[in-house]
Amino acid sequence: MLPSSSPVEERQKLTILHINAEKKGFQEFIRQAEEKLNMEITVEKCPDNADNRQAKISTILASGDKTVDLISVNDEMISEFKHKGYLVPLEEDVMTEETRKGFPQKYLESICEADGHIYSVPFLMDVMMFWVNQEFLNQAGLDEIKDMDDIYTLQKSITDPDKFAYGDAWENTYIYNSIGEFVNFWGGDYMDWMNPQTQEAVRSMKKMLEDGITSPVQLVDQYEQMGEKFIRGKYGCIFMYTGALSTFRDANVYGKNKIHMAYLPQFREKATNIATWQYVLNNASEHKEAAVKFLQYAASYEGCVDYAKLVKSYPARLDVIEKEDINLEEIDMVREYLQEYTLNARPLCENSIEAISNMGTLFQEYVLGQCEDESFFEQAQKCIETYYK
Repeated sequence: MLPSSSPVEERQKLTILHINAEKKGFQEFIRQAEEKLNMEITVEKCPDNADNRQAKISTILASGDKTVDLISVNDEMISEFKHKGYLVPLEEDVMTEETRKGFPQKYLESICEADGHIYSVPFLMDVMMFWVNQEFLNQAGLDEIKDMDDIYTLQKSITDPDKFAYGDAWENTYIYNSIGEFVNFWGGDYMDWMNPQTQEAVRSMKKMLEDGITSPVQLVDQYEQMGEKFIRGKYGCIFMYTGALSTFRDANVYGKNKIHMAYLPQFREKATNIATWQYVLNNASEHKEAAVKFLQYAASYEGCVDYAKLVKSYPARLDVIEKEDINLEEIDMVREYLQEYTLNARPLCENSIEAISNMGTLFQEYVLGQCEDESFFEQAQKCIETYYK
């Protein structure tokens, strides 16, 4: 023991702007990290609204603000910021070849890397899952939804005109999630709109709207509205990320007889989207040594296990999800997805917000019958050439 008069080694300081700042489990994770790393960590909350969050973080990074060291960003933000010179490359000190092995490789290459550097450390994994409302299935006499035919069977059993077999979020900045997912299912290529499978995928989405399988009202819905409607019993099934589980549980609708995860219906390809939240290191930070130390812990096997157990969320390391007894709800189903399905990053680019909004607007015009198939495919390809090439 040090005598009380001895000078104690000064703790390194660190400030993190984080989406989970107010979550008890995350606060506990930070408290534990402070002890393990001998640090004093201040956590500030990101705005909840996606547009406000993006604006705040852009301003911090672009202005050279030194008050924030680490920032939590999503796929859309890293896809833009990694090209701007705002961030410290992390391949030498943090995301080394050995550490990288624990993460989904194709995802890292597509989302976190640019020009031979890696700029972020994923910490939270979101897998696009198939969710069903068991009450709808029971009413239709279905044990499960195996394919599109079953979704149509589900619709036939619905008598309430305000309820639909399938729900989605087709607001113009959200629809790209589903376009990408359906294009994966059909074995198409989001970058190639002359590809027959890509075309078939969006035709199937348009057909669901025309056949009354899904609601035209969802053209203004983002995930929040879609989730609320699913909770209120408006939809028989949706595609939604693993992170929705806590929302459904908090609303008392989660369980094997109510809303639960299920296997993907059988399409041409076994594939699904993944997304993550990630840490980035602000180039203007005056605490880079402390930031790197924290990131090494956050990216490590041990750090991801601690995060998963305390925050009760899926970590971004696949090896932790596959091997560790982290006692998360539906972990067996998530493990099956990771083993059975190809995990794809969503199609993002440097100017993602504009690109996905542009594609979303084109898609809305298409499904509402405001343009013919060929015209839509040509315009969609033009959108790809403009933003992605």
